[in-house]
Amino acid sequence: KSFTMAAYQSISVDEESARNPRGPKRNDNRVRLMVIGFLVLALITTSFRALSRQAAGKNSSTTNSRHINVPMPAGVNLGSWLSLEDWFYVGDNGAVEVASPDDAIAAACLPPLHLDSSTGPRWNSETDLLSGLAQHYKEEMDKDDETQSTLGGYPNNKKRSLGPWGKAIKTIHAFRSSYLDFEKELGTMASLGIKHVRVPVSWCWTDTDIDPDLHLVTKNETDPNNDDNCIYMDDEEVLEKYTCIDPFYDDVRWPAIPRGLVQRFLRACADHGIGATLDIHTYPGGTSIGTFSGVWPRYSRFWTHGDVPALDNGETPDVGRHILKNFIAYLESLAVKDPHAFRGFRALSPMNEPAHLATLYNGNPPIRTDRETFLPPLPSDKAAEYLNELNAGLESKPHLTKVPDGNHLRVMLWLRDAIDAFRQSSLPSMGKELHVNVHESLFPSEVLPKQDIKSDYGLNQAPMQLFGAWWRASTTLEERAQWAVLDIHHYYAWGSQCSGAVEGAPTGRFSCSDEEHRELVIDNCGAWASVYRSTIEKECEVGLRLASAEFSASTHHSVRHACNDVTTLKLMLETQVDMAAAADVELFWWSYKMPHGGAFRSAWSLKHLLYLLGVLPQPDEELFHCGDHIPAKGEPEDGSI
Repeated sequence: KSFTMAAYQSISVDEESARNPRGPKRNDNRVRLMVIGFLVLALITTSFRALSRQAAGKNSSTTNSRHINVPMPAGVNLGSWLSLEDWFYVGDNGAVEVASPDDAIAAACLPPLHLDSSTGPRWNSETDLLSGLAQHYKEEMDKDDETQSTLGGYPNNKKRSLGPWGKAIKTIHAFRSSYLDFEKELGTMASLGIKHVRVPVSWCWTDTDIDPDLHLVTKNETDPNNDDNCIYMDDEEVLEKYTCIDPFYDDVRWPAIPRGLVQRFLRACADHGIGATLDIHTYPGGTSIGTFSGVWPRYSRFWTHGDVPALDNGETPDVGRHILKNFIAYLESLAVKDPHAFRGFRALSPMNEPAHLATLYNGNPPIRTDRETFLPPLPSDKAAEYLNELNAGLESKPHLTKVPDGNHLRVMLWLRDAIDAFRQSSLPSMGKELHVNVHESLFPSEVLPKQDIKSDYGLNQAPMQLFGAWWRASTTLEERAQWAVLDIHHYYAWGSQCSGAVEGAPTGRFSCSDEEHRELVIDNCGAWASVYRSTIEKECEVGLRLASAEFSASTHHSVRHACNDVTTLKLMLETQVDMAAAADVELFWWSYKMPHGGAFRSAWSLKHLLYLLGVLPQPDEELFHCGDHIPAKGEPEDGSI
């Protein structure tokens, strides 16, 4: 625009000069000055733009200037996508507790096909949902044909439709395939500076279909007399191809994850420069207590039923270790069969929060006194053998911690074997990583060593010492610097030392409205990251890699008590990200999105929090309601399902 104006002025002056021969010299000087001025202005503008681009390059954590002052974690979780958790699907009015109590059934939907009580059941866990959906569709199909909708031209005829299990699998796959817009949402993550995603997955996968989509219904090309021209897979075939029987519960089936869907996701990650960690979040029988175990409200059986074969010289199949080894082999095969997807794969996490809450659900008061512990001890001879391995050579090194005897040895032995299985594969040599997750609730208080520092403000050094001692014995210095990453999750929401509540004490240590005390507690608790690193380094030497693959901005596990004001949430995000970065601990936010989580979203959905902070233009929500819809009289049903 500037050069256009200069040209216009020049032409005008030349025309005036032709009309007035006595003034050309004065006018020429004026033109020269004007042109020089516009050139200087153009140079200044160009330089400013170049500096702006350079500054944007230095701030590579974002392409959106609105969040320059909002620090980003290196990674996010895509929670409750391929391994379901109930509290993500409570709807607008159902948010109460993150960890649903034993007698609660919190989840009310699984959009887009299951929205409320008219389309399916409330549910506790992934397997509970699958069986509940099948039962719901069976009851619907048993109704009189006259009550069935023909919405969209789909006759609800038993002979011309999927069976109850086929409809249940179709409902779950409709959710899985529509949950994430790979191109748009991974692009947004990349623009925010997010470099890694952690994807919790179940142990149950299918490779029946190479394509990402299931082929439950196919076109009938041979029978022109078929009215709807479709062939529907019968339930027997559906169960065989798209579900897995839980070997420790005869009546439990898991919905299988199509490998093609995950590979398409990994290819999209590669295209956006994002590395994906596949986290085996659930195993048969459940490895922990809670709705995220996959089998809840059933009790965990993995350690009591599934780990026994490891100790009987292979007389019976070792289900857990066999699943992990097969999964590692599958990941290795991607390097040849799908190198594009292999580029998007960054790391494997062999088990999530192994035996979480074992010290509470141990057959003793105050919880579950009617049941034995779900984590039994190793046989005494095996325990003694493993302890000798863990503590070998420490007699001359009194500054290092010894691993004590206890039920926790069963988990440590399993994870040691997981590390060895990864070590023996080709994945480390191809630049892939193993992120080994452990949880402090594995240890009873009587086995914990004395702490060097005060445990106030959640600085629980003692369990870290034991994990550090085990990590030192299970990995080498070189492995810890390259592909072996120790991962300990950390939340403010549990425990009295770091929690905050709207009503203050005793529910929380600080009141959300008490600015001075709130900042003091959050800052002091943020020192956890530096204590984490210093404690593990004391046991393992420096140079190791550490992660905390789950954290959030929540100040309390009960959302009605938690601080939900934007000021506190922003302080929680900033403090944890900054202090973890200073300690070189890689953080993953739990979770990137939860559009049907209701009031949970403010502190647990990074997408929604960034909207509240003015970084993203849209809130974390979707078109469909969840759970609170009451169908009107005469409202049509979805006959297509």
